[in-house]
Amino acid sequence: MLKFRRSGNAYDVLGLPRSATATQIRSRYRHLIRGYKQDLSPRDLLDDEQFREWANAHLLLLSPERREYDRRLRRGGGEERPADLIAGLSEGRRLMVQAEAAFMQRKLRDAVELGKSAVKLESRNGEAYALLGDVLREQGRYANALTMYNYAIQFEPNKRRFWQELQEVTALRDGKALPKRLRREITSPLQRPLWAWLAAGAALVVIEASMLYFRGRWGDVGLLKLPVNYTYVALADGFLLGLVLAATAIIGPFDDELLWYQVAGLGTETTPIGVLIALPGIVFFWAAPAFYVIVSLLDEHFSVSVAIALAACAALTLAFSSVVPVESRRTVQLLGGNFVFFGFLVGWLVGSIRRRAFEH
Repeated sequence: MLKFRRSGNAYDVLGLPRSATATQIRSRYRHLIRGYKQDLSPRDLLDDEQFREWANAHLLLLSPERREYDRRLRRGGGEERPADLIAGLSEGRRLMVQAEAAFMQRKLRDAVELGKSAVKLESRNGEAYALLGDVLREQGRYANALTMYNYAIQFEPNKRRFWQELQEVTALRDGKALPKRLRREITSPLQRPLWAWLAAGAALVVIEASMLYFRGRWGDVGLLKLPVNYTYVALADGFLLGLVLAATAIIGPFDDELLWYQVAGLGTETTPIGVLIALPGIVFFWAAPAFYVIVSLLDEHFSVSVAIALAACAALTLAFSSVVPVESRRTVQLLGGNFVFFGFLVGWLVGSIRRRAFEH
């Protein structure tokens, strides 16, 4: 079954789906603390209840205990608040939590001071050296940053992120172009098996056949000055496309992509990203991509699944506009996407329910 948000676990605290990768977890945590209570010193932040809750969730989800925690969530109905992990950290690790917060809040002097203190207490802490490298890089001290990244790699050579940062700061020091980012943890839809693409192709064939069948049979003008039969066909074809893409996992589950991920907005602490995309898109489809671009930039979150969904609905709408009567083409281009998008969302929801049933 689909799960609606309840503030009962570490994922809820950060506003992330259960499928979130380490990169997404780290990015989300840093985004939350970046503008949080700038008047507090980094040392005082550990006494702040909200910051401590975020930090505990972040520590848990990046720890080896995450897998066991996920098992307990499945058994317990998704309810288990993260323990106070900060209380059990060594002094050096607590200093690292404070140093990272200082860095993200642009308090670079505090970040350097706290990072150096952490290194003195735990001289083999690769994360501490990497954080010092991040601060020095931000200050334009590339040679010093390079030294810190080398130390980080020396103590934790398996961290790909450290190698990437080393390559980037080397390029900056030498005045060269930055190297391409290392491969992200996000699963590409291109990695789906052949049967998934065959199913998607079959759906496109059915959609094309429906367009050809109704060419010249669109009926009288109806709702929103659109041909009557267009509204039915657009809803059905949008539903089919959403259903197949979700059921084949070419796009992620509906709840992960539109419900679990939360952003600030609408006067509440957090709001599901789907409220800011799906609702405007149903009223006026072309508002959805615009809203999503804004949300992606402000919240530093990009979902390949949402991008595929919006692109698929836009392409389907434009395809319909090429087969409807000439006098209706402009209207279909402008307002026809509303029906395609609504049908797609319903298909996405149903396809996700089927996937959840097979997964569990």
